[in-house]
Amino acid sequence: MYPKIERLWFADNRIWIAVEDGRQYSQPLEVYPALFYATPEERNDFYLWSDNTSIRWEKLDEDIHVTEFFEDETVNYDNEVNLLLSRFPWLDMKEFAEYIGMHWTKLARFRFGVWTPGAESLAQIKNGIKAIANEMSAAVI
Repeated sequence: MYPKIERLWFADNRIWIAVEDGRQYSQPLEVYPALFYATPEERNDFYLWSDNTSIRWEKLDEDIHVTEFFEDETVNYDNEVNLLLSRFPWLDMKEFAEYIGMHWTKLARFRFGVWTPGAESLAQIKNGIKAIANEMSAAVI
């Protein structure tokens, strides 16, 4: 049996929960890109379900189970994907992810260093940047 969530709040760029036995857990918002990019109103539009062990954001299509708070996730902006994409601040991550055929939250987790891309995913990202560069250089001005 999992502990029931009694309270949820956001502070210091983290999502926090308190469970029935008084323990508190948190994760960086970067772990959940849909929440990271959401407005405060969108973040607060959630409900508890599955006997208060899961959180659902219907409009954001995001679910988090209480067990996802038990292991601390880390964020590392000093990674190859972030260093590459940071060179193009005008590049919309959601649009770019769609362009390369990757879900945007997966790309965001790679960028935030929450996940490390494998060789295939890293090539997909790099090839996408190269394809955009080729399209831009072929543009007639």
